[in-house]
Amino acid sequence: MSDEATETLLGVTRLFINMGAEPQQAEIMASQLIKRAHQIAHERGITVVEASENLLKQVLEARQRQ
Repeated sequence: MSDEATETLLGVTRLFINMGAEPQQAEIMASQLIKRAHQIAHERGITVVEASENLLKQVLEARQRQ
């Protein structure tokens, strides 16, 4: 894993921890989100950053509805 990929994983993991997830679960969720972002980026012809932003917005919106 590249330094950038590691940084991204750690950042998203921290976000999930700050939202209340246990560290191990947060890392799994972050990994899944990043994997899905790569899939969406490929499918839609957008950047991984754009796809990640969209997914994170969805997570935050869902969290606010609870």
